[in-house]
Amino acid sequence: MIIKPDGTVRRRVSALVLQTLLDKDYRLIAFKEMKVPKSLAKMHYAVHKEKPFFPWLVDFISAAPVLAMVFEGDDVIQGIRDALGATFVQRASSDSLRGKYGIWAGINIAHASDAPETATTEIALWTEEGGLKESSNAEDQAREYIQRYISSGSDFTFELRNVVKTAIEHNDTSTQVLASLKDLFSRDAEGISKKDTDTLSEVVFDFIKEEVQKKS
Repeated sequence: MIIKPDGTVRRRVSALVLQTLLDKDYRLIAFKEMKVPKSLAKMHYAVHKEKPFFPWLVDFISAAPVLAMVFEGDDVIQGIRDALGATFVQRASSDSLRGKYGIWAGINIAHASDAPETATTEIALWTEEGGLKESSNAEDQAREYIQRYISSGSDFTFELRNVVKTAIEHNDTSTQVLASLKDLFSRDAEGISKKDTDTLSEVVFDFIKEEVQKKS
């Protein structure tokens, strides 16, 4: 499982997502905060390499730090996917993690393997190319993260959704939209550089521009 940049730069949101999953009593055996190299991003999304949105996926997951993890447990794959909710935020139930904290469409806070075979492949990839390693203190690291950030700031999900939704509905690709994204993504981003929060904002802004273009 990966908490994507749109989740990780919102420290309180990523802590709340982590807390929800740990409360399900799955075993967390690997935990790492990292920037994703473009080379790893391309391999991770290789199944989509012929699709027009492939470059955006690569830019998105490599824009700012992620939290990469491996969970174990009975029915853990379906359990985590159920907890996350539908892939597209607008279709996710309000009590799911994406329904609570996702921003818009595929800007949806997390990736989770969808089958044992996928999990095996992705764990091997992130181990070999991303340096993700099993560790006896992975859960301790995650709980330290939660303790540090769960009360660190406010949850700006509503504001971010409103900026994205309003911009798409009103065909607004002005610099003010980008400025609003940069402001909101930087508010609870302790330890993450302004360069990274700005890059994430620009990638989300590219998504808005693409959605507006589709309508024209």
